[in-house]
Amino acid sequence: MILLLVVVFMGQARQNDFPALPGPYLGQKPPEMTPEKFAPGIVTTAAFEYALELSANGNEILFARDTAIMLAVRDAKGIWKLPAIASFSGKYVDGEPCFSPDGQTIFFSSRRPHARAVLSSNIWVVAKAGAGWGIPVLFDKLPWTKTIHALSVAANGNIYEDGIIRFKKVGETYQAAEHLSPAVKGMVPFVAPDESYIVLSVWRPGRRDADLFISYQHTDRSWSRPVSLGDTINSEANEGNPFVTADGRYLFFSRGGDIYWVSAKIIKELRPKEEI
Repeated sequence: MILLLVVVFMGQARQNDFPALPGPYLGQKPPEMTPEKFAPGIVTTAAFEYALELSANGNEILFARDTAIMLAVRDAKGIWKLPAIASFSGKYVDGEPCFSPDGQTIFFSSRRPHARAVLSSNIWVVAKAGAGWGIPVLFDKLPWTKTIHALSVAANGNIYEDGIIRFKKVGETYQAAEHLSPAVKGMVPFVAPDESYIVLSVWRPGRRDADLFISYQHTDRSWSRPVSLGDTINSEANEGNPFVTADGRYLFFSRGGDIYWVSAKIIKELRPKEEI
């Protein structure tokens, strides 16, 4: 009991040590065309952080820190609480979180046990429950026997995964995995809610690091060959876990265990001219 009180007191003290964080994005000044670490000392710390996403309404920030899922929530007055381990995480090895486009569901990978789990790591899903989150359940609806990693969900329910593969949702079921294109290969994708583009991490030939690329879906439903997001965003470290905010203004991504953000104008600039 004494130890619990000490932990609670330390958590309250840490919260009080920080100034109030009003406004969007934890009150951080938005970046321009040069990537910057997001919320240093609050989100981006000495720990290993990656896979940051914002809910559709902008009131919740989700990311992974080491082996736990973290959440930061903005209250009715517009003030953010410091990131804390989510109510459904912290006991097992969890990671690779992803919001559904409407912000009402979170998908994540976990090594937690389950009678139906056939792999060491599986996808779990948890739904909104009032002001918080409910109890996670095993997400075993995909017709796939391999480990699912950092998935991304379109507004129509289609799921994209490493490969790059897509599981089309028809009613309440998912069709067999399909590769988008022989030219579109990579990992940890982010698909736009309307499926107009996909940002992915690609291992470049002759290099040991992965960079961010983008592929656009044409009007005939084919996909363009991925193009690099450029040297301003890509570096000699690994870039991955891309996410574009619901308003299309900012791109978040991970680099070497830190979380960065940058203006998402590059997404429009790289789109083939005939598609604009």
